[in-house]
Amino acid sequence: MSFFSKYFKKYKNKKELKKSNFGRDYGWYIEYEGKIVGELVDWKLTDMFWCSYKVVPINDELKNIVFNENLWQNCKFKFKNKKYNKYAENAFSGFAPGSLMKTKTVGMRMLYFTEL
Repeated sequence: MSFFSKYFKKYKNKKELKKSNFGRDYGWYIEYEGKIVGELVDWKLTDMFWCSYKVVPINDELKNIVFNENLWQNCKFKFKNKKYNKYAENAFSGFAPGSLMKTKTVGMRMLYFTEL
């Protein structure tokens, strides 16, 4: 691959990432033990480095997993972008204890891509 084609590809990827708000606009799958158990959708910027996402289980049987606060606090989930099919490697969550099931939202940090 020539220098110009690498440069053009990198430029195109950066433009695509900006357009999708670094992957946030497409949403994320929540993966646990290699299986998709839920989704993070409808993000909102809540603080300087934090975004809030609505947590949606894939089906009712998975509610116990998706809303298990211990799993979130111990970083047991992986987050895969719905469009790019890539994982956000350094993402982690934060919420007030006891609020996850009530609000069905979770604060996330570093849940975005800087490159494709």
